[in-house]
Amino acid sequence: WPSNVYLKADPERATGFRLEFEGNSLPANTSGVHMDPDGFAGYDGYGVGSAIVAYFPNVDVSELTAEEDIVSSLDPASKTVLLEVTQDGTQRVPHWAEVDLQESDEAMRGFIIRPAVILKESTRYIVAMRGLNDTSGQPIAPSDAFAALRDGNAATYNALAPREEHFENIFTTLEDNGVPRDDLTLAWDFVTASSQALHGPALTMREDGLEALDAEGYEVVIDELNEFSEEQNAEIAFEVVGRYRVPHFMREVPVSDLMGWRFNTDDQGNIVQNDWVMAPFIARIPRSAIDGEPAGVVLYGHGLNGSMDQVRGGFNRAVGQRHNLIFVATDMWGMSTEDVPAILRLITDMGLFPALSERLVQGLFNHVALVRAARDHMASLPEFQERGVTIDTERVYYSGISQGGIFGASFIALSPDITLGHLGVPGQNYSTLLHRSVDFEPFLIPLEVFYPNSIDRLLVLGAVGTLWERADPVSYYRHISAEPFADTPPGAVLLASATGDYQVALVTNEITARSGLDVALMTDYGKEVPGIEPTAYPHTGSGVVNYTFGNPWPPVGNLPPSDDVGDPHGKPRNLRNHQDQMVHFWESGGEIIDVCGGDACTPE
Repeated sequence: WPSNVYLKADPERATGFRLEFEGNSLPANTSGVHMDPDGFAGYDGYGVGSAIVAYFPNVDVSELTAEEDIVSSLDPASKTVLLEVTQDGTQRVPHWAEVDLQESDEAMRGFIIRPAVILKESTRYIVAMRGLNDTSGQPIAPSDAFAALRDGNAATYNALAPREEHFENIFTTLEDNGVPRDDLTLAWDFVTASSQALHGPALTMREDGLEALDAEGYEVVIDELNEFSEEQNAEIAFEVVGRYRVPHFMREVPVSDLMGWRFNTDDQGNIVQNDWVMAPFIARIPRSAIDGEPAGVVLYGHGLNGSMDQVRGGFNRAVGQRHNLIFVATDMWGMSTEDVPAILRLITDMGLFPALSERLVQGLFNHVALVRAARDHMASLPEFQERGVTIDTERVYYSGISQGGIFGASFIALSPDITLGHLGVPGQNYSTLLHRSVDFEPFLIPLEVFYPNSIDRLLVLGAVGTLWERADPVSYYRHISAEPFADTPPGAVLLASATGDYQVALVTNEITARSGLDVALMTDYGKEVPGIEPTAYPHTGSGVVNYTFGNPWPPVGNLPPSDDVGDPHGKPRNLRNHQDQMVHFWESGGEIIDVCGGDACTPE
């Protein structure tokens, strides 16, 4: 995985292929129900965050490229090879090898090659392994089928004969890159999806949805007004809780015994509007905005499976009052509190996963629409006019924490209105993040019940990871500034991580910084990161800053961290120096300054 065997020639697709799984190709749950391939309709390749999975009993990875020694994967003698293949030639791609430590039985641990960069869209990759040994020191032999392909004996297997020409190209390309075919234990290729396949749904919603709003008008309804005395709240004067009208691009579908949501499509498979829906929002207005200078607006992104209520956090109150900023928030449909029952149901049958991944795209668009509603229409509401609150339409920013920090990168790439975002304790690529997060443990238990084979679970995560990428930032970072979407201004993001984070793996931010997508790794990160030259402060543009609270760097592997210090995940947001760094980033147009005095941001 991922494999070319499921790529069928299709000249009408951007990559020249369509991703097509037959009915029983994908893993089955304990009821014998295979994952439904319907969710992959429209895909022309695999995700750009795809982990590469194979299985060799008792494989020994001690002599292979490790997470801490990524540069060695580019060595001509590396036992694992990942090649990017284009019309301009080939180049080796940095990566590391690991086994699935979630599996307690060493003989059953899946073998994983993780690209150490975000893969490119619409690109062919060849993967190869050679000289592998098992844990007893014995060489691992190729399978009989692969040996037949490698050695020119494919005709002995009727099913292999049609594949012989394709694999000859693989072997020739590898030999041209110093990898003799006789050395190979296994090799194959795959193609990544196009931007059209990954981002077409979100861009369609954005273009058609904003056009519909411009034509039909924005509607904002206030359901609840909460005013506070200074004794009740020294920073927030009042908040409004209400709803705003959004074009709806979803249709209801069953998710086990519940109802979920899928894209609403016409007979040609095009996503089309399905009436309108009123989405919820909260706006928190600081005292500094009352009868004062026009206030800026910050769109806030909430945490894992949470809700817009999290905008009420004290750190937001303090920033809002000090800098005259109104914080607004809505639920991230697809991964909000109200979605949790459906999420728990789809774990029993992961073929239902599009009910999460497709609804996330609507959730992203809802955030895009809320910005327009808040920036251009909120100040006209009586609740604002009566209190002398006006909006500075030039000061509109994004801030998200945890899940909001993750999807914030996707939002900034997609938004035509906000170009500067703060991503608190973020990451990317859920198929990599899940095993490395304590937050996944409650979901892993039922997943193990319904998919008891650990290899199946790796394939399930690979499959849903590709589906997730229509919203996951692993496919959007490229489009923030390196390759902005059409009619979208380039943006910049400030990523603020915490060493030893239990919930979001920092290694995924390192992958982002290594990918050549205009995301710098700032100096004083706290450790040397292979393949990345740190960037000195000050820096204008996207960058990763890291805060350290005494936690050690976690051991390598796909397990969540654990130490005696405690989870630092919630700490950076409460630091005044980080809050100042965030606001300076916004107000300066994207400059990242050192607020830590060159000590790796280690608070007293």
